[in-house]
Amino acid sequence: MAMLSIAEFSQPPSARHQYQVSPGWNRRLFPGRRLATGVRSLLKVLVAFVVGSVALLVAPTAAQAHSGSAAHSSYEVRSGDSLSVIARDHGISLPELAAANGISNVHLIKVGQVLQIPSLQPVSYTVAPGDSLSVIAKTIGATTADLIEMNGLEDANVIRVGQTLQLPAGSSVTALSPTASYPRLPSKLKASPERLTLIPVFERWAAHYGVDPALLMAVAYRESGWQTAVVSSSGAVGVGQIMPKTGEWIASDLIGEPGLDRWNADDNIRMSAKYLSWLAAYMGDMDLAVAAYYQGPGAVRAVGLYDDTVEYVANVNALRPYFQPG
Repeated sequence: MAMLSIAEFSQPPSARHQYQVSPGWNRRLFPGRRLATGVRSLLKVLVAFVVGSVALLVAPTAAQAHSGSAAHSSYEVRSGDSLSVIARDHGISLPELAAANGISNVHLIKVGQVLQIPSLQPVSYTVAPGDSLSVIAKTIGATTADLIEMNGLEDANVIRVGQTLQLPAGSSVTALSPTASYPRLPSKLKASPERLTLIPVFERWAAHYGVDPALLMAVAYRESGWQTAVVSSSGAVGVGQIMPKTGEWIASDLIGEPGLDRWNADDNIRMSAKYLSWLAAYMGDMDLAVAAYYQGPGAVRAVGLYDDTVEYVANVNALRPYFQPG
């Protein structure tokens, strides 16, 4: 025989009653009040169980909540969260999320803290010639890893001209324009989008070899106007006007890559940057280094500066402010 336990929830546990149920039992076995009360209590338990089950089915999991879209107005910090991951998962930039919540230390958030998520959408950007993922990320205040994950990229070094990238919400696409970072560029350069694409190349190799980017850009502008196909009467080639023998020496002896090509703009600018870096150390003075770039280090040490060399150095120094970021 079964044992039926009916809990009268209006009474303490000690007041619960058990009844032995026989085959063919009927309502007369139970006092009417206790039966009615017990049935109502059982119904309450069943309703609570069903409601709870439905809530579990429709409630988002922690992972789902964590990866919610930027349309959510708030987010509660969970154990293991970081502000950068929350920003990435909601498609906004870290500075944007920090600013929206008045957070000065982006490394300090507390479990249970409720963050306000700005209702912003990701920004699209079309890759231009000369772009690199690292430069794009740095310009908009994101990380290369953020852009790789947002766009499902396999190789951070491979993006195509014309490719559309999704950037964190709030990113300023105009900041990716070279003229936005360098408002004082010479008008001839501003009118030449092709030459403007060389700016990231100048920045990359100047940083690599420890040369002031503005100086490198100014020297190259004085030499060629940033034109890649210019050849002088003496055989100097490209953006930095590298002479054949000088180019071979820079590539093989200074850089250790004899296969570098003076006709390739990236290689040419790289050789110019390395040469300026070497000249600065060799001559012990930046103006003398610029003079030696034009006249040759041997001639500068042997006879001093020619008149046209003095003019050249003055021109480069006059151009330098045009290539300072604004």
